[in-house]
Amino acid sequence: MANTDDTIAKLIQKLKLGAVLVKHKRNGKTYRRQFFLHEREGYITYEKSNKLRGKPQTYHVHDIDEIRIGFETQVFDQLIKDRKVKSDDKDRGFSIIYNNHRKGVHFIAPDMETRDLWIKGLQHLMNKRRQQRQYHLIGEDNWILEFFHIADKNKSNTLSKKECRNLLAKSLNIEMPDNIFEQMFYKIHKTKSGYLNPEEFLQFFKILTRRKDLYELMQKFAKYAYQQTMENIYMDRNELLYFLRLMKNLNMQHINSLIQAQKLIDEYELNIEFRERGFLSLDGFRNMLLSKNFDITESSYSGQIYQNMTRPLCDYYINTSHNTYLFYSQVYGESNPEAYNRVLLMGCRAIELDCYDGNDGKPIVKHAFTFVKSCSLESIIRRIQPNLFKASP
Repeated sequence: MANTDDTIAKLIQKLKLGAVLVKHKRNGKTYRRQFFLHEREGYITYEKSNKLRGKPQTYHVHDIDEIRIGFETQVFDQLIKDRKVKSDDKDRGFSIIYNNHRKGVHFIAPDMETRDLWIKGLQHLMNKRRQQRQYHLIGEDNWILEFFHIADKNKSNTLSKKECRNLLAKSLNIEMPDNIFEQMFYKIHKTKSGYLNPEEFLQFFKILTRRKDLYELMQKFAKYAYQQTMENIYMDRNELLYFLRLMKNLNMQHINSLIQAQKLIDEYELNIEFRERGFLSLDGFRNMLLSKNFDITESSYSGQIYQNMTRPLCDYYINTSHNTYLFYSQVYGESNPEAYNRVLLMGCRAIELDCYDGNDGKPIVKHAFTFVKSCSLESIIRRIQPNLFKASP
């Protein structure tokens, strides 16, 4: 396990240092740039060219849907057809599909080693994010930073007071009176410039989302609760053990020693000082209660099919997609095979293909009696084949 962790750490470090990749656009234009990973904020970007106006584009890991190896996109198909790239370069090519399969960025690396480095690194980060979502660890900083960077329209790595207020109300569902917002904002604000950096916003968010109901629950078990506020309340190992025994959580029945209680604290407490002293803070308590071990659903039903799947298809409600190929509107735009990948990865088990005879006799998929551009059935089948059974058996 240690060797694997060391290998991943070295791989991520190489991505942070960067590598030269050639970005290819649909129109045949190419851009040779030094691309690198910003691991903390979770995005890929490139070094700015002297000829480039504005700030470099960023590609956030949380937006990535899929990594395609080789020339497995419509853009590369067209570039080969137009002789803008050579088929021999396929082994060095890869594409990042993002924004719900609506967009893609297409690269050719200088060699296969560099290509594999990026593919393995990005897939590791994507898997890591999926795992974080699975366990619902609210304390994970990256979850909050996703929203921070979406709200940071000018890419200054800061948010103004107004931007913070809009982000909290519109994206994070947190509303409060103006006087409370002002009080909390300047409690966190260190530089008095009127802007919060990522670290300050993380702290701001955590203070605003501390739950009074969990604070009141902790007060019933913490020995010195009458002296403690929401910021500094804690339970020690003995108090945590007593809480677990009283709650009679089936998943926690095996926890009956101080050593086991400390392991829980090590897993869910993010405050290093508290963790070392064997204390569980309000934030750690919340992380624990929202973890898989405290899930109210039956764990044996999670991640597997337990229903009777032998009945005829008409006996079930089926996750389906209608007019899947319409990416933009019902009247204009183009049919796009990436739309099928999007719904398949979302769990659809039935998709629609409206097929007609093309001018060359080969079947095409189109929206009849509209201006929507058609797409060949062959290209759709070829694109969706790798994803047909990833999300649904």
